[in-house]
Amino acid sequence: MVFAILALALEVGSLVIYAAAAGFSTSLNVPPTQLLASGSSGADLIRWGSLVDMFGYLCIPPVVLFLQDRYGGARLIDVYATAGLALVVIGSIGAVVMATAAPFLINHYPTASPAERQTLEFVFAALYRAVVEGMWQTLETIPAAVWLLGTAIAARAEPRRSIFWILLVIGLANAGIGLFRLSGL
Repeated sequence: MVFAILALALEVGSLVIYAAAAGFSTSLNVPPTQLLASGSSGADLIRWGSLVDMFGYLCIPPVVLFLQDRYGGARLIDVYATAGLALVVIGSIGAVVMATAAPFLINHYPTASPAERQTLEFVFAALYRAVVEGMWQTLETIPAAVWLLGTAIAARAEPRRSIFWILLVIGLANAGIGLFRLSGL
């Protein structure tokens, strides 16, 4: 339970730090150029937000293994747990990539020539789309949904239904995000 709460707190914290880097924009899709032009403070916020995000992901394996053990007799629970660990690998790799590459590009942007700025805008946009939209909002949502929804099915027979509902709601949210991204909308 402690790791689940810690993972949730770190993930929410990373979202707040990322939002600060984007100037607390109310838009759901922050243009990558807005982050690129955020200066050294934005670069620091992206670095710290990404590192906090990574540690949030790294708090998930104990939760995966706990739930796998708790519902060990359930059909396919090992498959669901493997999907949960895949979520951790995908998400934490994305966080490390953002923590190392994004600040470097952001810090070079203010002193770049106009031609270099154009190149940095292209590279940063590609990085942003690959990590944020590709890894975090598409690829990781698939194993996340499998893990959460599968484990919810395993937990549905419990007298206390709170775990079932929590896993179901978060699993459906991940499935929805993944389907939205895969549909190209």
